[in-house]
Amino acid sequence: MSSDSKAARWKILLGYAAFAVVAFVVGLLITFPYDAIRKRLVSEAAQAGLAVRIGSLRPGLAGITATNVRVSKPPQPLSADTVASLAQGEGMLGAAELGEPLVLESVALRPALFPPGIAMRASVMGGTLSASVGLLGDTRVKVTADGLQASGGNLPGFTGLDLDGELNATLSLTMPKSGAQADLSQADGELTLDTRNMVIKSGKVAIPMGGGTAVPMDLPQIDLGALTGRIQFVKGLGTVESLRLKSNELEALATGTLKLGKRLEYSEPGMDVNIKLDPEFQKRLGLVGAGVTILPPDKKDPSFRAARLAGFLNRPTFLPRR
Repeated sequence: MSSDSKAARWKILLGYAAFAVVAFVVGLLITFPYDAIRKRLVSEAAQAGLAVRIGSLRPGLAGITATNVRVSKPPQPLSADTVASLAQGEGMLGAAELGEPLVLESVALRPALFPPGIAMRASVMGGTLSASVGLLGDTRVKVTADGLQASGGNLPGFTGLDLDGELNATLSLTMPKSGAQADLSQADGELTLDTRNMVIKSGKVAIPMGGGTAVPMDLPQIDLGALTGRIQFVKGLGTVESLRLKSNELEALATGTLKLGKRLEYSEPGMDVNIKLDPEFQKRLGLVGAGVTILPPDKKDPSFRAARLAGFLNRPTFLPRR
């Protein structure tokens, strides 16, 4: 057989292989169950009290990729018709009905082997949010936030605060199963925080001073600086090993515990908080600054004011420490 005929045969085989690959990709794009996946994601989020809108779904590397994902907290529970509309990628509801969304540019989901479960990687707020969930035996969750910009992803709209700065954090939890569900209230693990150059430019916040209902107050610009900390969890009880907020205008130190609940919002902080404000900054805070003066001086270091953070994460109390 001549060399020319051998070359021609290889070209034919290569052409068949290329055609097979293209046919597989086209078939996958056409037959992939996008609607079923979108419906499942939207329904699961609605059960958790969130509204999820997905711009597009497509196959990714060994998984799927969603783009223009918007996650919001509706002011009222979603109706069945609204959930069905979101699951179909339809609906003209906006922030008034669904709440201001946190925007994720892309979210990639794929199966994980070690441990068996699901891995996620998202481009959000100018940084990366990655997570893995191990589903064999106890549920193992690991989340890493790297280089998230507080001004991105519509976080100011989502929180009601015009923010700037960089967010970094890691969370690693192992949760035993209670029936078919992972039990957050019995989790072991660790949370670390490392934020940098945090600034509140403006906004409104409800500060729970005293035991009554928190009253929304307008905030001036606040240089929060760096928030660093580590909390160690054993059987759902988190011990604050370190938690510090420090800038040129303020300093806050916290010690104590965070008791995890069955749901995160029902977790109970039990922390002693020491606060020190720059005098000029305290004047700029107005009523908020005046509220800090109600707190008694710390017994060990009178330059700090002493408070107690208690209640629940979704309804905290901030009282003078006795």
